[in-house]
Amino acid sequence: MRATGAIDLVAVVTQPDRPGHRGRMTPPPVKERATALGIPVLQPERSREDGHRWSAEAMWESVRDLRPDALVWAAYGGIVPKTLIDAVHGRAVNIHPSLLPRWRGSDPVAHAILAGDDTTGVTLMEGTAELDAGPIIRQVVVTIPPHVTTGELEAQLAMRGAELLQTTLTDHLGGKIEPRPQPAGGVTWAPKLDPKKGELDFERPADELVRVVRAYTPDPGAYTFFRGGRIKILRASVAVGTPAEHGTFVVRDGAPHVAAGAGWLRLDEVKPAGKRAMAGEDWARGIRVPEGARIPS
Repeated sequence: MRATGAIDLVAVVTQPDRPGHRGRMTPPPVKERATALGIPVLQPERSREDGHRWSAEAMWESVRDLRPDALVWAAYGGIVPKTLIDAVHGRAVNIHPSLLPRWRGSDPVAHAILAGDDTTGVTLMEGTAELDAGPIIRQVVVTIPPHVTTGELEAQLAMRGAELLQTTLTDHLGGKIEPRPQPAGGVTWAPKLDPKKGELDFERPADELVRVVRAYTPDPGAYTFFRGGRIKILRASVAVGTPAEHGTFVVRDGAPHVAAGAGWLRLDEVKPAGKRAMAGEDWARGIRVPEGARIPS
């Protein structure tokens, strides 16, 4: 860090490239941005010929060799070793998209939506070797809009997190902010979403299913089956209608509707297997829905 308070970014650490579209290795977005800015990028390397196991030891040693004054991480997806935190004398911060101690873990935004939370936020905390448990430096509260998806809310929180980091980091490193321990109570966990639980269970109320769709969009995706084909549900809403047995499938006012355990689920945007995403009305025009149709089918 310069005497003026400006911060020099000496390197970016990120996860290894992963197989993407058609198996092609795809770099993380942060790597692409750092490379464009001319910032060195460090990633774990393959430690086995088949490439399925990765070792971070050499990478962390390279970080230590840079002799950084401080560490900052966000959504890294791994554990930063205590030896490295000790090497910078504890001058490490972690930025996390929730109001800690609520929703510690890898999928905090999705779990906030699933739970029906009205608000979430961003927490800047001291970085520790224990997952999302460091003392809180500063927090920003963000209202969760009623129809927002995980992908959309993550983008909003990323912007708020960047602003928080920009306005707070130098003051924290300069000793101008006194962090406060996280409360012992109120800890909840946000494990990685289970893709199998993205299948819609129409015995559940429609408002719960809407939250599943929102939480699972864009990944790993909410879905159901129609005539043996998998249909990804990208947008859905609660609709009124005469009560019917759950799973009853009708086209009403041009839009596909499915009866849930309570209420009806309107399929506003779908993606049939092998096809592009489309409005529910467009999909409904291309299928014949006989009386007594069911979903899943």
